[in-house]
Amino acid sequence: MGRRQQGQAAPTLAEKLTKFALASGPVADKDMAGIRDMIEAVCAEISTSIKSAKVSDETLKTGVLGFRDWLKKQGCVANVTSPYHVESADKYAAEIFAVYPGTLPFHFEFKMAGSANKPYRVLLFVTKVDGFSVASLVGNKTTFTGVPVPKDWPENPWTYWNNRV
Repeated sequence: MGRRQQGQAAPTLAEKLTKFALASGPVADKDMAGIRDMIEAVCAEISTSIKSAKVSDETLKTGVLGFRDWLKKQGCVANVTSPYHVESADKYAAEIFAVYPGTLPFHFEFKMAGSANKPYRVLLFVTKVDGFSVASLVGNKTTFTGVPVPKDWPENPWTYWNNRV
């Protein structure tokens, strides 16, 4: 029992991720540690899955889309977005892998107890060698192009960098 018959296709990434589930309803701040652990487990499953194939931008795209779709299906999550072109593997090198490790943020809202929605951001590290891992899971309060801004960040960073000559 539980074994695949010869000739049956291996489970898809979406099928593999169905075993991971967050709360089906509202969550509280105290749930965040468990939620981060679950997201780390999902990232480990995605990494294992993409490493079993030849790792390329296309297999990474499958992992990125799989993660996004998994997040959207969670009952405690609403409004999942990313500032990157997650559907376009040809843009990954220019966007996600512009830094090392590649960084990929997803913005979403948790349905919180008391019927309010609370914005969060999960930042994933993505590399062709190590796969997916969680960089951070934080409340999304202050953003600059989708990434939290340090408190001492200049108001106009481009002018700041140009004037540092």
